[in-house]
Amino acid sequence: MSQYQIRSSVTTDVTVDEVEAKYHPAYEFRGGDFSASVRIRFGILGSSSVTLSIADARTLAEQLPAILAEHDTLTVSVPVSLVKAA
Repeated sequence: MSQYQIRSSVTTDVTVDEVEAKYHPAYEFRGGDFSASVRIRFGILGSSSVTLSIADARTLAEQLPAILAEHDTLTVSVPVSLVKAA
């Protein structure tokens, strides 16, 4: 029986309107074992997604709080306008 390790991958082809994350448990298919993963889908009608190994998903989960805190700090202290002045 073969064993397959899910590796992180990225595909894109839509503008992001929505984000959804879903856990996919390990499974066996046609004699091969596939490791668990987390799939993050973007958009409503498109097929953009990121599939992360569990190790990479954990790394991302550990880093996100600090990234979001940095954003929150910058947003409060330095408001940025994306509207071009006339």
